[in-house]
Amino acid sequence: MISVVALKFFHFLGLFLAGGLGVANNLLMKEHQIAKELPSAATQKTMAKLARIGLVAIVLLWVTGFGLAYRVYGGMNLGLAFNIKLLGATGLLGVVIFMNTYPQAMAKKGQALNPKLMKILPMVARSALVLVLVGIAVTTTS
Repeated sequence: MISVVALKFFHFLGLFLAGGLGVANNLLMKEHQIAKELPSAATQKTMAKLARIGLVAIVLLWVTGFGLAYRVYGGMNLGLAFNIKLLGATGLLGVVIFMNTYPQAMAKKGQALNPKLMKILPMVARSALVLVLVGIAVTTTS
């Protein structure tokens, strides 16, 4: 019982952090796109820190999610809706990992970020998040 409560606590903490940091970074990016200005060096460093903390939060979600699935349900075989949730979570994890590595790689090369890619990634992340939320809502509804 205590281990499930601890897993839920850290799972909810991961949800809180990942959601808040994702929204904050998207708002910062969008405002700079609208203003057609590059973020200052300090803002870029802050955005990079937010992205790294967001990655840690998503990894925390995965670790605690596996723990909860096994402790509460006895495994990961929870049906189609749960598999859809995992598909969305995998997509979201992929986008977050990419967004933690791509800007740094481009900066090292002295190249600008691909604007088309930077426009598509938030849409992919939001779509993945919809799959996660719908999948878990269906899975946990009796």
